[in-house]
Amino acid sequence: MECIYGVDLEELCPVCGDNVSGYHYGLLTCESCKGFFKRTVQNNKRYTCAESQECKIDKTQRKRCPFCRFQKCLTVGMRLEAVRADRMRGGRNKFGPMYKRDRALKQQKKTLNRESGVKVESMPPVMSPDQTDYALSNTLPNLTDISTPKNIMLNMPFSNTSAEYEQGLYTTPGCISIGSHSPLQSQYPHQSLPCRTIKSEFPDHYASSSSPGSTGGYTYTYQNHTINSPTPHTGLDLPALVLEIVHCEQDELLVRSKISTHLALLQQNQSSGSNEALSTFAIMCHIADQTLFFIVEWARSCSFFKKLKVGDQMKLLQNCWSELLVLDFISRQVHHDEQDTILLITGQKVGLTSLLTQAGVILGEFVRGAQQLVQSLQKLHLDCREITCFKYLILFNPGGPDFFADTGRGDPRFSQLLLHLRELRVLSTQAEDYLSYKHLNGEVPCNKLLIEMLYAKRACD
Repeated sequence: MECIYGVDLEELCPVCGDNVSGYHYGLLTCESCKGFFKRTVQNNKRYTCAESQECKIDKTQRKRCPFCRFQKCLTVGMRLEAVRADRMRGGRNKFGPMYKRDRALKQQKKTLNRESGVKVESMPPVMSPDQTDYALSNTLPNLTDISTPKNIMLNMPFSNTSAEYEQGLYTTPGCISIGSHSPLQSQYPHQSLPCRTIKSEFPDHYASSSSPGSTGGYTYTYQNHTINSPTPHTGLDLPALVLEIVHCEQDELLVRSKISTHLALLQQNQSSGSNEALSTFAIMCHIADQTLFFIVEWARSCSFFKKLKVGDQMKLLQNCWSELLVLDFISRQVHHDEQDTILLITGQKVGLTSLLTQAGVILGEFVRGAQQLVQSLQKLHLDCREITCFKYLILFNPGGPDFFADTGRGDPRFSQLLLHLRELRVLSTQAEDYLSYKHLNGEVPCNKLLIEMLYAKRACD
């Protein structure tokens, strides 16, 4: 399926770097790569590479090696099932909502550029920690300093009305891309990793690949401090499969910068209109919603997952999205060395005592349960690789925790992790119930991915 929009939005094809002409077979591509992909699939062509299957594909050399070009098309996310076998125009549109949302967002970005006189680049420079804090100091008016300018705590209750929510700007991660920097959703190095946005709009350097064995020397970043990842508790070499899945993890500083930029633009849009300032809860919903976009992006780049049919991918994500979202929050706290604060994905900190005082019964119960799980996982000294494996276990485990009831008998540590998986699922159910309650009260907009996933899951239950 293809959808055309104005080429003045200055997007580049993730396959060859040429200007895009619209959405083709799952993502934004140029006309040349669209036609190449379509011909290859419809004619069932088979190519071979004369070199080492690592040919550079760009605008000037894209026709030199069709094998590597087609592999790159698949790597960046073009979908085989979107090409019609009967050669009729118009594909099987499984990406319609994504197309519509992104077209609207790009037009909003274009309007913002025109009205503000400041160009919002597709790939702006990396935000430094100070720049991020400056943007968020305007975006989160309900957060104040604790001990340093970077230590933030809540001073507003979690109560609000639907009037406090924005109705306009809603930016997905792929629409405001920040340059490459350190790599999981908050903990990895300055490397080029094969990670793509939900619409695969990262530039070519994200499409590069390397041997899974080359990831053994990973360095992880927490709270802007780079540390060497500890040796796994077994002391053995990591299996190739573990290295491969860790290699697909996202750069948390990249995610942090994108979400911070989104919140800054949201605040700018809010202040330029007649809308009231966003409440703390509304801002947290935006953060969670954007985080969920990156979780979907991560899943689509995962080994095995991206080989599934789109329908099967959606069923898995609808089943486990809340658990992955809660795990993202929990894993950040596991490596956060301050017991009296909670670390947000934006790099800011929320005072735990203040949060519990103002949270109310339902949210307070969730926060206390989350802290208990954090402390239990800290005692196990989980490293980033194990957390990544934990994420895969959740993603590919639609049968629930009892599916693995007898699996961990030979490994006490694994058995403990499975017990904590049950706790995580209890927390995710609490989070879903709380979100549903807030939505029924009109405090969460209907056009959020959070709400779409929430009701898609409940419709299947």
